[in-house]
Amino acid sequence: MSVEEPTQQNKSKFRAHPHYFQWGLTAFCVIVSSAIVVFLLQWLPIIWTMFQKLLGILSPFIYGFVMAYLLMPIFNALYKRIQPPLSRRLKNGTRIAKGLCSILTLLIGIAVVGILLWMVLPQLIVSVFSLLESMDTYLNEISGWVASLLKDNPVIERNFLQLYEEFSQQIVNWVQNIALPQLVALMTGVVTTVSVLFDILIGIIIALYILNSKDTFCAQAKKMTYSLFSINRANRIMGRVAYVHRVFGGFITGKLIDSLIIGVLCFIGLRLLIGFGLMTMDQSYALLISVIIGVTNIIPFFGPFIGAIPSTILIMVISPVQAVYFVLFVLALQQFDGNILGPKILGNSTGLSSFWVMFAILLFGGVFGFVGMAVGVPLFAVLYSAVTEVVCSLLKKRGLSMDTNDYRGPRRLDSVTGEFVVIKEEERPPVSAKERRRAAEKARAQKQQEEQKKD
Repeated sequence: MSVEEPTQQNKSKFRAHPHYFQWGLTAFCVIVSSAIVVFLLQWLPIIWTMFQKLLGILSPFIYGFVMAYLLMPIFNALYKRIQPPLSRRLKNGTRIAKGLCSILTLLIGIAVVGILLWMVLPQLIVSVFSLLESMDTYLNEISGWVASLLKDNPVIERNFLQLYEEFSQQIVNWVQNIALPQLVALMTGVVTTVSVLFDILIGIIIALYILNSKDTFCAQAKKMTYSLFSINRANRIMGRVAYVHRVFGGFITGKLIDSLIIGVLCFIGLRLLIGFGLMTMDQSYALLISVIIGVTNIIPFFGPFIGAIPSTILIMVISPVQAVYFVLFVLALQQFDGNILGPKILGNSTGLSSFWVMFAILLFGGVFGFVGMAVGVPLFAVLYSAVTEVVCSLLKKRGLSMDTNDYRGPRRLDSVTGEFVVIKEEERPPVSAKERRRAAEKARAQKQQEEQKKD
C-alpha cells in the first residue's frame, strides 16, 4: 500500500486549525517534563551525594570568595590611598598598587582574626572549664536559697527540691557527658584537621587572586552578559547584581562591626558592674558572656534574646539578684544598639519592615540554621525587591498605579474607567447573619418595586 501525499485540501485544513500543533507540542513538553521529574526523584539521593562532593571540592573557592568579600571594604580603602601616588610615579603603578593592597588586606585580616583568637580563645576555655568545676557549688547555693524562701511551706519545699535535684542532675550530666565532649571534639577536630587547614590555606590564596583581579572578573562578567542578552536586559541584570552587592555588603559588613562594638561594650559594662560590686561573678565569665552577646547579635531581631537567655541562666546560677542586674544592663545595651548604634552603622540597608525581617529569620533559620538566620534578611530583601519590581512592571503595562498607598482602605478599581472608587457600605458583601437578612430584605423590596413599576 502506497502512502498518499498530503493534498492541498489537507494542508489548508491544518493551516485552518494551527492549535492542533500547539496542543501536541504542549502534550510532548508535559510528558518530557514528567519523565525528567520522575528521573530526578529516583536519582535524588545520588544527585545530593554528588552535590555534597562537589561542594567539598569547591570549598577552598567558597572560603576564598567569602574572605575576599568580607575584606573588600579594607581593600577599597587602601586602594584609594595607595593607587594615585603609585600611578603617578611608576609606569605599572596601578598593577603594583593592586598587588600591594591585596597583600596588605589579607595581612590585616589574618592579624585581626589572630589577635581576637589569641585574646578570646584561651580565656573562653578557662571560663567554660571554671563554670563546669563550679556547677555543683552554684546549684547547691540555689537549692539553699530556694529552701530559705519556702521554709514556711514544707510540702511545696519538699516537692520543689525533689524536682530541682532531678533537673540539676540532668543539667550536670548533659554538660559533662554530652556538651563538653562535643566541644572538645569540635575544637580538636576542626582546628587540627589537615584537610580543613589545607582548604583555608588555599582559600587565602584564592582570596588574594580575587582581590587582585576583581576588576578583570567584573569586566569578563559584563562582557558575557552583553553577549548573551539584549542591551536593556543586560543593563537590568547588572543593576540587579549591583543592588544585591549593595544590600549584602552593607548589611553583613555593618552587622559585623555593630556586633563587635556591642560585644566590647558588654565586656566593659560587665567589668564595671563587677568593679562596683553589683556583680560578684568571676571576671573570666565577663568575656564568655560578652562573646555570647556579640556573636548572637549578628542575628537581627532575635539575636539579643538568643544571647541574653543563656547568659542570664548562667548568671542566675551564681545569683538571681545579679541576673536581674544583668537583664537590665542588656536591655539598656540593646536599646542603645537598636535606636542609636544600629541605625548609624546599618541605616535602612535592607528596606524591609519588622514583620518581613521576622519572617525571613524564621524561614531561613529553620532551613539553614545559624547561617540562614545571619544572611536570611539580606537574601529575603533581594527576593522582596525582585518581586516588587515584577509587580510594578506588570502594573505599569496595564496602566495602573504603582503606589501602595493608592490601594489602602475600602477602594477598588473601576473596570470601565480604571480609576479608584470608594466602596459604599451597601455594596460590601454581607458577612454576619444580620447583614445577610438585611441584604435579603433589601433585595425583596427592590424586586417588589420593580414588579410594581411593570404593573
